[in-house]
Amino acid sequence: MHGGEKKRKKVPRQRGLAPGNLNPDGDLCPEARRQWDIGLGKVPTLRGLVYALTNAQRTHIDDVMSKVMLAFFGRLRSGPLEGDVGAYLRTITQREAWKHLEELRDRAEVFVGDETYRLEDPDAHISVNPASKVELHQAMRILREEFSEFQLKAFVLYEGYGLQAPTIASLLGGTATKASVRDAIRHARKKLRSEHVGVRLGIRLAEE
Repeated sequence: MHGGEKKRKKVPRQRGLAPGNLNPDGDLCPEARRQWDIGLGKVPTLRGLVYALTNAQRTHIDDVMSKVMLAFFGRLRSGPLEGDVGAYLRTITQREAWKHLEELRDRAEVFVGDETYRLEDPDAHISVNPASKVELHQAMRILREEFSEFQLKAFVLYEGYGLQAPTIASLLGGTATKASVRDAIRHARKKLRSEHVGVRLGIRLAEE
């Protein structure tokens, strides 16, 4: 879609904000408590910022926002901010969003290696039961043989973690572009649909 045809994406709705053991009334001084309330009022805007930075699924946005609010609360416990609350929150939101993406990139890089357990992500509700770990390890061995390293990293970040091509390109760096990432994902999917790979994996994926 182009220009005006492009639909405005909706930011996934908030499922949870921060761990319930925070105690603003007991742990914060009155002024810090007031700033905490200001911060809570900015959460919808901050979620929109995380979504714009990551294009990620709701679970990732929830995870980033939890880290942001924990960092904010920890700072307020030492006393109120001297500067603007909104500016401070935007700064740490940008920092935590990028750190989260880098963690996913690093996990994908290890996963493309031989440590398939690293795909597991309890915070993103991605888990692998013991029986399927063996199958996953075998499948990844086959995919490493059939995919290029770039294709496999892009495929894991896209299919496993729900990241979009522009974000993946930024994370992988080097000569990666959103076009090359999309091309890698397209070729990876094409290979998965091939009879050769399908036989090796023991599956056939439905055509999209």
